[in-house]
Amino acid sequence: MKKILKKVEAKLKSDEVKATLGDYIRLVQLEKELTEEEPRDIKVTWVEPATESER
Repeated sequence: MKKILKKVEAKLKSDEVKATLGDYIRLVQLEKELTEEEPRDIKVTWVEPATESER
């Protein structure tokens, strides 16, 4: 991933831009997601099952 980012950075700096800034931002976001080590927050809610009389 880092190699790809460096290549895109070089292309963005050159006159022959084939990669867009949007492409670069997506790659940076992907790299961040792939290197995240912390689990995301998960919210759990308990729902009481309906009784026979409520069905």
